[in-house]
Amino acid sequence: MPVHRPLFVAGFGRTGSTLLHNLLALDGNARVPLLWELWTPSPPPRPESYATDPRIEIAQRRLDGFTRADPLILQIHPMQARAPDECHWMMRHSPLTAMFYQAPEYWAWLKQLNDGELAELYSRYRLQVQHLQLFCRREHWLSKASSHLHFMPVLFDVFPDANVIRLHRHPCHAVPSLCSLVAGYRRLFSPQVDYHEVGMTILDMFTDGMRRSMAASQHRSQQIIDIRFEDLVIDPAAAVRRIYAQFGYRFGATFEQDLARAIENERTAVRPRHAYSLEQFGLSSAQVIERSANYLSWVQPRCGELAA
Repeated sequence: MPVHRPLFVAGFGRTGSTLLHNLLALDGNARVPLLWELWTPSPPPRPESYATDPRIEIAQRRLDGFTRADPLILQIHPMQARAPDECHWMMRHSPLTAMFYQAPEYWAWLKQLNDGELAELYSRYRLQVQHLQLFCRREHWLSKASSHLHFMPVLFDVFPDANVIRLHRHPCHAVPSLCSLVAGYRRLFSPQVDYHEVGMTILDMFTDGMRRSMAASQHRSQQIIDIRFEDLVIDPAAAVRRIYAQFGYRFGATFEQDLARAIENERTAVRPRHAYSLEQFGLSSAQVIERSANYLSWVQPRCGELAA
């Protein structure tokens, strides 16, 4: 079964990917996986029971458990059983595992996989995409996950006609924000969290992901678009129009209306303040900038200077 012109949001964590993904998911032509089917993808969902599948309630009970364990988790990163979510839930091996658990040996192993091994793992992800689309298909698959960055060396080998959106935010903001979220998730599974280990792991994931992403630009520039976090937040609708114009997806009137309504709701929503700092995780701005120097020089001519 073909996976026709999939659209991947591949920004690092805390770069606006959830906002953009939710807006793109309003397009009725996009097949976007919801959290409940990502957590329990088999058997593949069917149209006649998609809205009433008992797995929806199971997913909601799991989310309720998250909230009871740490109410801040779903405030920092909202999740709903019936809402789009990150497709790294379907990836057997991905940086997600090293985020959730203190497992530096696992991260070291994952980093050293060669392109052939990465392609084998990513091909299994493609099978899962095909599985979910077996009975519920639309014009194109849409998903987002920072894990796509890890597979950038082979992404276009596995999905030759894919289109990729890369979101960019200064690492002095993105890294500690993701560290804060990761620390919250780890508190769900462990009585003790090593905040300095979280900081070093997430910073290493950032630099490794950007290295992989930068290398991919050399051959597939027409299938990649780069968007700054600042530009996305200021004018989300313009960002969506740029994406659709570059990649040639149909931008229908209904989608445009739903987009405008969702953006207005987003602007008026009251959200809790997310407090974090680099120092909380044993990092400094000088350290992060030094580790990210090549990336910061590379990204500026593509989408402008990132706000520090």
